[in-house]
Amino acid sequence: MAPVHPDILAALTAGIQSEVASYVFYREVFRRYDDDLITETLRILAEEEKKHFHFLEQQYDSLIRSEKWISTADIMKQDGLPEINEDMTEEHRELIDKVEKASGLREILDIAYDLETAARDLYRGAAEQANTGEAVDTFEYLARFEESHMRLINSMLDKLDD
Repeated sequence: MAPVHPDILAALTAGIQSEVASYVFYREVFRRYDDDLITETLRILAEEEKKHFHFLEQQYDSLIRSEKWISTADIMKQDGLPEINEDMTEEHRELIDKVEKASGLREILDIAYDLETAARDLYRGAAEQANTGEAVDTFEYLARFEESHMRLINSMLDKLDD
């Protein structure tokens, strides 16, 4: 079997970092804000980011060990998720600083939307560069998931306008 292209591994690594950053951001927001409008939704988003992290970690590990992709269906069938190590990187500190300085929920949701957009764009770019069907499917799946997060955040922004 041919070795996995380094760009695929780099995209997976970037995705892992993006998911952890989003997870840390969402966790920090619902620790600091007590607003029923967004708190439960942000908890759900945090858990989904954690699932994405788990998914990407497994793909990366499988590609390093056996140079094989794991099907999305197989990964999603597994129970339990590992804890995400929340060691603070500079990116995490910057996100937490943004939460602390945010003037309100609208600004928080704008930051969340930007995080989801960046993740979607990362996965779209990785899908375009992918050299196997499994890689394309994986990255397109993740891009669609991030788009669903963007729609959810938009609906939350609309509720703030009501």
